[in-house]
This record gives sequence, C-alpha cells and structure tokens, in this order.
Amino acid sequence: MSAPCRYLAPVTLTQLRYLIAIAEHGGVSAAAEALFTTQPALTRAVQALERELKVALVTRGPGRTRLTREGDRVVLLAHTVLAGVDAIAGCLTPPPPATAPVEPVRLGTTPALAIQMISGLAPRFARHLPGISVDVTRYLGRDDIFEALRAGQIDVGLTDTPAPPDLEMDLLRTYEVVLVSPLGVDLPDPVPWAATDGLPMILPSRGSTRRADFDEFFATAGARPHIVLETDERGAWLTAVAGGVGSMLWYRDLVGSFSSVVTARSFDPPINRTIGLASTRKAKRSEVRAFYRFARRASTVAKELPGTP
Repeated sequence: MSAPCRYLAPVTLTQLRYLIAIAEHGGVSAAAEALFTTQPALTRAVQALERELKVALVTRGPGRTRLTREGDRVVLLAHTVLAGVDAIAGCLTPPPPATAPVEPVRLGTTPALAIQMISGLAPRFARHLPGISVDVTRYLGRDDIFEALRAGQIDVGLTDTPAPPDLEMDLLRTYEVVLVSPLGVDLPDPVPWAATDGLPMILPSRGSTRRADFDEFFATAGARPHIVLETDERGAWLTAVAGGVGSMLWYRDLVGSFSSVVTARSFDPPINRTIGLASTRKAKRSEVRAFYRFARRASTVAKELPGTP
C-alpha cells in the first residue's frame, strides 16, 4: 500500500513572484521596492513558502540576501510556472480585429547581445510567428536601454541585470563572462582575477555604466590592468583583440565563432551575468506578449541543452 501524500497548502503565484524578485534584485528591500510592496509582506510570503516546502530558500543575514541551492531550483521552476500562466492568459485573450495592423516588436539591446539576438532568437521567432517582426535597435549600454523604455521608444530591452525599481525584469538566462585574449598570451585556464593586474586591456569609455561594472571587478580583484584602448564601439573590441592589442571581457557564448583568432579563458572564481527582458509596468501589446512567451520557452530549452546559443 502506497504511503499517503503529504498535504501542501497552495503555493501562490505571488509567493513565486516575490522569490524571483529577491533573486533578481539581490535582497528583500530592493525586491519590495521594485514590486511596490512592503518588506514585511514580502518576507512573510517567502517564509510561508519555505514552511510549505519545508526547505530554506534564502540565506538571511547582514548584507546581500542570497538564495540557497534549493531556492535557485524553485526560482527556475517558478519561471516555468509563470510562463505557463502567461501562455494561458494569452490563449484566453480575444484576438485583435482582423483590420487591426500588426505592429513590430521594438527591441533594444547592447551591441554584444545584438549579435546573438539577430542571428538566433529573432529569426526563430519569425519562423514561429511569421506575421510579427522584431525591430532591433542597438544601444551602448543598459542605461540607454532603460531610458529608451521610459521614453516609449522601444517595447522591451534585452540586457543584463539589475533593472531600476521603476522597470521590471524577466530573467531569461545566465551567461559566463570570460577573458578573451590574443592567441599566444601566456595565462592559465582558468585565470585568477589577480592575473588581470598589468594585463593590456580593452575597456569601455570612462563614465559609462559598463565601465563602472569593469572598474568594480578590477577593484574587487585588487588589480590595475594596463588600459590600451577605451571605446564603446564593441565591434572594434574583438578586432583589436585578434590584432594582438589587448584582452577584453565578453560572454563565452559569443566567442565560439572566433575561437580560431582569439583565446577564451574562464575566471577563477567564475563570473556570471544574468540576461533578461526589461520593460515598463504598462500593459503590453499582444505582439510583445507573444515575444515574451517565445523568449521564455527558448531560454528554458537553452538551459536544458548546454551549449545551445
């Protein structure tokens, strides 16, 4: 005779959204602010979820709140659940009148991610829904993307986290950041952070958000690289690396097709950045909702198939 199943109180969508927000914003305070709720309410919801699942989902203490391994698993499943809910809502939404024009999805992204967007996700979306096009606009950094969202110039931004509190971010996938160097550079693999001290490096322009991210990394590593080129033109970076000018930081997934002219090394400890879809909190057009649903499914497949672009 099989053992009786333990009864669980219903896990609510709100609890799942709160847990995802903690993962995205790195803490209860920032998550509560982004969701326009109070910290006690958010904390009580997550604690109730932990009681029902009988497992700790977050580590609590001074500084940044972190998810446990079980918390990471629940967040991944929560994305799948919420994507399913969105899909159901999309199926139940009445289609637009036949005379209504189909507008393109206006997407903004950074030059590096635009490579993958234009070569991968956008063509697959076009095959999936040939009646909806995606217009891709490149911006120098995520701050420019956020401003374009606020101004209504784009519908959605594909960029890395975090997003400011007045916008929302739907996490898609985590990418490894690697050191990309000219062929023949003598470095171990993986390479310690401290090895960037004195290393000829190609960096974004001073004063940009991306440069601030780089500077924070080098400060944490206690390293002072030798800056040989400063530019926000990402297309020039890889050309400079291949020409032996210096090294750069880039996503591993984007290096593969250039492996014959550059060398990519993991960091020790590794560096990862999470990519997501940023948008305003206004109601989304049906075309944009369709793109969201497709992007979520595509990112789930990518997580299940290592190496999938």
